[in-house]
Amino acid sequence: MSEELAFASVDRLRDLIAAGEVAIAEVVEGCLARIDRLDPRCRAVVGMRAESALAEARAADRAPVAERGPLHGVPFTVKDVTETLDLPTTWGSRAYVGHMTGFEAVAVSHLRAAGAILIGKTSTPELACEPVARSELFGEALNPWDPARTPGGSSGGAAAGLAAGLFPLAQGTDAGGSIRIPASCCGVVGIKPTRGRVSFAPSSREPWGGVLHSGPLARTVRDTAAMLDVMAGPGVGDFSALLAPGGMRAACDRPPGRPRVAFTASVPGGELDAEVAGAFADALDVLRALGLEPVEAAPDVSALPGLFAVIIEATFAGLAAPLSERQLEVVDVTSRQLITRGRQISAEAYLAAVDAAYRESVRILRFWDDHDVLVTPTVPWVPPRRDQLPATEDYEAKWAQYGIWEAFTSPWNVTGQPALSVPCRLWSGERVPIGLQFVGRYGAEAELISLAAAYEAVAPWADHRPPGFE
Repeated sequence: MSEELAFASVDRLRDLIAAGEVAIAEVVEGCLARIDRLDPRCRAVVGMRAESALAEARAADRAPVAERGPLHGVPFTVKDVTETLDLPTTWGSRAYVGHMTGFEAVAVSHLRAAGAILIGKTSTPELACEPVARSELFGEALNPWDPARTPGGSSGGAAAGLAAGLFPLAQGTDAGGSIRIPASCCGVVGIKPTRGRVSFAPSSREPWGGVLHSGPLARTVRDTAAMLDVMAGPGVGDFSALLAPGGMRAACDRPPGRPRVAFTASVPGGELDAEVAGAFADALDVLRALGLEPVEAAPDVSALPGLFAVIIEATFAGLAAPLSERQLEVVDVTSRQLITRGRQISAEAYLAAVDAAYRESVRILRFWDDHDVLVTPTVPWVPPRRDQLPATEDYEAKWAQYGIWEAFTSPWNVTGQPALSVPCRLWSGERVPIGLQFVGRYGAEAELISLAAAYEAVAPWADHRPPGFE
């Protein structure tokens, strides 16, 4: 598979396919061959449906033009916490080895109905419980830019595989930054949509207290937007859902106008890396070059971390409820710690935390009455070495470190508003990516995408290639 094809955008792939210059089967075969050759160096992919994907590709090559959807023939992957019909959904856990759900997530069905071809599943920490990408079942995903560093998590396999050119589109999930953090670490784009924008049906994720979101990752803003256009929309039986608004890809071609931009780089309880601070200052200069006037301001989110912790810990107690004692014996240490803590939380305490989180969210969202977009670094540090994050397995110390790592991302999981991470123009001196986050008002994904696309036009990143993955 040529480098051009491996890193081609969705628009480029569609043009090549429509012109008959490349067959869909050739694209899929190329992805599968590239995964076979290069994935051992990033450990992004944990499940493959090679034969089925090739059969679907050959059928797609024969499909009449009138029956071709917006992602016709484009390969994609799904995070190994999202249900698929013919691949196990293991949640990265030895307790779920070989687990077949017997159904497919609506978001996956939407992608397939649009013509996209599912080729495999990507790595996640067990039960998507950490902002890194390690599990005892599959080991640890590696950052293609520097295998000694974390690719972030929990959608670490998705971001690492995109950066390595293994596939063009990837689905991920995000409960505290799990789409945006790996996007930042790996130099790709990730969107956490507004709560309810992308369905979890027919499963229920309500035990996560509304903090969990499903969304797209890709190498460019336009590709990420095209994927969100397709993924969005409710499923039958959704507890709560937003209608698919459409027009996300079209927003890339719409000038952002003059949104009122606020920014902050203040890290509660921690410090910003000098290199991240420099890249963030450069990013603000890019926004000024676009005619915007960023002002330093931010809502007070200090009440959210404690509420977030209660919701997450109680959720893990709920996730463990269906497991047998034998299954519980093989869960990883971090999951076991969360389960143990969660079992000490009463139903009354959990509901009180959810209620307080919603009340705080209403207060915080008023900040967007006076500002259209909040700009922050995505994470406060350049991608840490894998032996430094976490620096310890002590529960309190580990989650204090993770809390700083997620300081810019997790608040918006609680409030439910959209947030998008793109690569900064300046990367670190060691040539690893640094991310920039845009946070918008509830339901305003299109406004974020328009601004992010304008930023990308001035500070493009898609031609960057990790060494050895060209």
